[in-house]
Amino acid sequence: MTVDLSAVSSREELVPEDLIPASTAASLVQVDAKTIKNWIKAGELRGWLVNGRHYRVRRSEVLSLVQPVALVSGDR
Repeated sequence: MTVDLSAVSSREELVPEDLIPASTAASLVQVDAKTIKNWIKAGELRGWLVNGRHYRVRRSEVLSLVQPVALVSGDR
């Protein structure tokens, strides 16, 4: 799956430093890299294919997937 970069309104929206490999994204949220790729293919996470085979995602979007489920006593 490829993403049409013409959908990005300006080049400033796509800051290279913010794009990270799928493997790095996977380690940030403690899932397998294939899970990140599956989320991209399912449309749950926006991603880009670089050179037709390397997936990249925005670090901020991956981190936004992490949400607390419940407070554990003593975590305040």
